[in-house]
Amino acid sequence: MRTFGYASIALALLTLASSTGCGDKKNEVTVSGKVTIDGEPIEMGKISFIAADGATPTGGGVIKDGAYVATVAPGEKTVLIQGNKLIGQEPEYEGVPDSPMRDKYEMVTPKAYNAEHLTPLKASITESQEGLDFELTKDLK
Repeated sequence: MRTFGYASIALALLTLASSTGCGDKKNEVTVSGKVTIDGEPIEMGKISFIAADGATPTGGGVIKDGAYVATVAPGEKTVLIQGNKLIGQEPEYEGVPDSPMRDKYEMVTPKAYNAEHLTPLKASITESQEGLDFELTKDLK
């Protein structure tokens, strides 16, 4: 009987945590824009907005066909971008005959754009906005 009680409490806590999420979502705004590298749209990837002061949660979104939409808490942000492109197929299980195939991706953005201490990308988020574009270059070290 006691096991059922603990299981019920654990399930209730898990449900509450998954329905409310982490952090305070009511203060977030939506930002969107385009992301290119050397003038070409980034095929797919992710964008993250990290609070410069560390006080608010990290926000972000997915990049698809050079465009993104992200949910972000207002404030000064360090921006991280990781861009990838599809380069073919590869076996899901290497060395296994008749392995199913999966998409193979290659990173197209220099690693510095995805390192908080190296990225030159910054943003000041005050309200929802469109057109917050980022033009990256492959020669960033």
